[in-house]
Amino acid sequence: MQAVVLTVKIQSDQSLVALRHRCRQVSEQFGLESLQRTRLTTAVSEIGRNALQYAGGATVSFQIGDSSTHPGAQSLLIRVADQGPGVPASIWADGQINAGHRAGGLHGSYRLVDAFAIEVRPGAGSTVSMEMLLPRSAPRLAAADIGQRVDELLRRQPQNPREELEQQNRDMLHALDELRQRKNDLELADQRKNEFVAMLAHELRNPLAAISMSVEVMRRKKDLTMVEVEKYRDTIGRQATQLTKLVNDLMDVSRVSRGKVDLERTVVGVGTLVSEAIEMTRSFVDAKQHRLVLPAVDDNAWVDVDVVRMKQVISNLVHNAARYTPNGGLIEVGIAAAGASVHISVKDNGIGIDAQMLPKIFELFIQAPNSLAREDVGLGIGLTIVQRLAADHGGTVSAHSAGAGRGSKFIVSLPTVAPPSAAATVPAAPALATESTAPQRRLLLMDDNADALQALAELCRLHGYACTIASNGPAGLAAALAERPEVAIVDIGLPGLDGFAVAEALRRQFGTDITLIAISGYSAAETRLRATHAGFDSLMVKPVDMPVLLKQLQDMQIGADSSC
Repeated sequence: MQAVVLTVKIQSDQSLVALRHRCRQVSEQFGLESLQRTRLTTAVSEIGRNALQYAGGATVSFQIGDSSTHPGAQSLLIRVADQGPGVPASIWADGQINAGHRAGGLHGSYRLVDAFAIEVRPGAGSTVSMEMLLPRSAPRLAAADIGQRVDELLRRQPQNPREELEQQNRDMLHALDELRQRKNDLELADQRKNEFVAMLAHELRNPLAAISMSVEVMRRKKDLTMVEVEKYRDTIGRQATQLTKLVNDLMDVSRVSRGKVDLERTVVGVGTLVSEAIEMTRSFVDAKQHRLVLPAVDDNAWVDVDVVRMKQVISNLVHNAARYTPNGGLIEVGIAAAGASVHISVKDNGIGIDAQMLPKIFELFIQAPNSLAREDVGLGIGLTIVQRLAADHGGTVSAHSAGAGRGSKFIVSLPTVAPPSAAATVPAAPALATESTAPQRRLLLMDDNADALQALAELCRLHGYACTIASNGPAGLAAALAERPEVAIVDIGLPGLDGFAVAEALRRQFGTDITLIAISGYSAAETRLRATHAGFDSLMVKPVDMPVLLKQLQDMQIGADSSC
């Protein structure tokens, strides 16, 4: 919903001066950045000049509120309405400007704003709408904020033509400076991107090389002992875990950067949160032979967070400390409550951070210079994820170091909340079923990757489930009609009939008598929403986390037993 801020009438060239002045004032008052203000003022001025030339004048309204084109964002909307002959279809049709049209300022204005539209009333005028999104970092404006800023606008004095010209010159010089800086930033970003792609290739090839070599040894050596089998199996497992972490980090940084992370908050004790987060990376710390000093597990401070995401923040910092500290180093994790906040610190005596690098350490793809001989340097995205997830929780993260070779310290600060009541305490989860303890339930597994399908079926059978497999959609539906499974685990990207269509068919056939679990390499919100609409009960991202899947199957059985 948009609220009208003010209205300006265009009747002469002098009124165009007032229009530009008001546009700058409104843009500044509602937090647009300098370059945004210049772009918007230029676009509005051009459209206003068109209206004066072709329609004899117009009414310009400035509105603020929720964007109609970008859900969840707020924007400044300017509508220029005239009563002229209307914009011809040869210029504006099907929601865009004709590719051959370059005159009249329309094409330039179209490119300067975040959203542009023309409503044509043949013979009765046109309304041009231009929208500029408020910066993502700007606080969301409530009705009271808007009213206060409108009052301040009405008290501001207009400029005379000389002042207007001087202001235009200042804006133009400032815009040129910003464009030069943006050019430099883009060149630097391109350089970082190239370095990142090279590092990504290196980081992916390392675990792939270990996996392929281990498999080759197991294939060629005919007299492998069980000890050797276990050694190579563990190597493959560790390297597959590293690959999964790399892919998850890449997906996370994309989602976090676009603000696509949905937080499922719950109140949890900080001591418990830190303890469980450290367990996620303890094997890596132990492999580097570090001494790990931990705080007491007492939950003296409580926070309202997405537990999975906040564990990710803490474990990322501990993992970084272990990675950048030579073998046998010291890592200290601390918890300190201070007023309405709690500070979680991770300190190491590792390689430290150079003074020039410290202010940029949370920027995407930023890494300290490294040589080819240094191992496990990472991708330069973990700290970006940490910072943005902390901000999404209303917290901050800071980095401290006395310099290269003198260790580093990271502090995550979060707002605290009151502890939950005893009645709200979440009961302990039932123990996960071990091999052969689960009931003999009928599962239908569908995946077009034969190796992954066979492995998933074997793992499920090891835990007592009866499995039928299918490698495409039609075969899966035929198997479902023949076997009447209780649970179907369906890959989205099936040939013949995709997973969404399979789910819809199974839901029509069996109703609520079947549980549908989707598995997919895609984890975007759109994929999850489409899976829900197709009838899936849940979606798991590949590679499937087997303990989580088995726990879900066990919970389904517990629920079924309790309803009997």
